[in-house]
Amino acid sequence: MHFLNQTTVKDIARLINTSCLKADSQTSLETLAEMLCTSDRYKVYRTNQNQQFCGVIQARQIAMEVLKLSKHEKDAEEMLPAIVYVLNFRHATDLAEDAVTVRSCDTLQTVLTLRYHNRVREIAVVDKNRHLFGTLEAKHILSHYLHEKAEMSL
Repeated sequence: MHFLNQTTVKDIARLINTSCLKADSQTSLETLAEMLCTSDRYKVYRTNQNQQFCGVIQARQIAMEVLKLSKHEKDAEEMLPAIVYVLNFRHATDLAEDAVTVRSCDTLQTVLTLRYHNRVREIAVVDKNRHLFGTLEAKHILSHYLHEKAEMSL
């Protein structure tokens, strides 16, 4: 546990995934879906006009919006205009939810605790102005731990 309480997010900054998907609040759900389908990511991070982090939209949320329509429409052909409407006229701001965030001064213990309590796979790393720097996953912490352990055994 000493390792987790003494190591900060800043200490493992090289492991942070900075290639996360970002979109502003006016991005359509269709564009968000395209972003997700053409990447290996499963969420898009919403930013405001000042590029400050505001929330997260997950692929499953977009899929659920489309599936809601299918429960009400019996004929797939009739459903198509409704799906097109949802994807083109609903925006990131309509689905974005608050996301778990950490700053570079937070310890890895804090990161793991937040991941556990919020049941999330990755945590957004933001600066003091809430600009999104990247994301941290448990595998990043594990990688750092294994690297440190190997260094100590040399």
